[in-house]
Amino acid sequence: MAINKRILKRLGLGRSKPTDISLKYPGVLSETMEMNSEILKRLGLRIGHYTDERSLTGTTVFIAEQGADVGIDIRGSYTGSLNTPAFDPKAFPSLAHGIVLAGGSDYGLESAFGVMQYLEEKKVEEIPGIVGGVIYDLEVGNAKIRPTKEDGYSAACSASFNDLRQGNVGVGTGAITGKWSGGKKLKGGFGMACVQMPCDILVSAFVVTNAVGDVINPCTGEFYADGGNYMQLFEEKDDFIDLREVNNIKPSNTTIAVIATNVALERSQLTKVAELAHDGMARAIFPVHTMRDGDMIFATSSFSSERKKFDNVPVTNLMDVIGIGAGNALMKAIKNSMLHAKSIKGYPSYFDHA
Repeated sequence: MAINKRILKRLGLGRSKPTDISLKYPGVLSETMEMNSEILKRLGLRIGHYTDERSLTGTTVFIAEQGADVGIDIRGSYTGSLNTPAFDPKAFPSLAHGIVLAGGSDYGLESAFGVMQYLEEKKVEEIPGIVGGVIYDLEVGNAKIRPTKEDGYSAACSASFNDLRQGNVGVGTGAITGKWSGGKKLKGGFGMACVQMPCDILVSAFVVTNAVGDVINPCTGEFYADGGNYMQLFEEKDDFIDLREVNNIKPSNTTIAVIATNVALERSQLTKVAELAHDGMARAIFPVHTMRDGDMIFATSSFSSERKKFDNVPVTNLMDVIGIGAGNALMKAIKNSMLHAKSIKGYPSYFDHA
């Protein structure tokens, strides 16, 4: 459906000041774009990874040296995180200069201090703002080897606008999925996707998929993001909700995403965007947000980015439109994390599974 004046008016984007960007945007409500270095520059986020392929763990960092507003929404019940209360809407207004996603469970939080060291050397602030989360990847590889301060520093030093790798890289190196009763065990990973909204609004998602649930429907072999059909599990798999089987599932799962937009939004507004983005996670993974997951989303608006402003548009409209776009981008990023993953022992890739 082509965007026209009537649709733009309903979105609250129908009238612009002379300084606003053009509203003559052809296409559909959200159009998928292939991620590239120019998009990362416009978002104001540099990405760096540390990858340990032998021990199957790693760290991924997002650097915004001029700072970024961050909003956080946590839906999982077994979360490992760093400094998230500092970015609560009720907390003192401060910016994040680095977001750290690490393997190694809580041990991997050490890598964040290497990112702190890097930011201190860059003199971004007297005390750089940092936030992050971890996944449990100790089930695979070497559980005694976890990301260290030195590894975090290495990831931060490597951060650039040009690193577009997906799959078994950084925090996605030891990510796995399909651990729920009756699920299909598959290798997860790190993925990214971007959608373009009306008025040249960009919304991107970066995710590590390490879920207790499935990304592939065990009954059909289709991605949930493509086919859905969740109820078929209840009809065909007797063990799906077997309480005895569920009792054997470890609380060792987390899907973590970073949402980035080139629109100027404040912390409370980004918190709503993060909340809406979880809809994309729920459309791509099933089950999700369980007692055994630590799912969380960081939504960002970097001061190193374009930070587009729409003074004539109600901010509530922007929050909804960007949040809906974030959900779509995250759903696609989760799928990409699986498509780019490579098999490890016990967890075949999407292309290798039977």
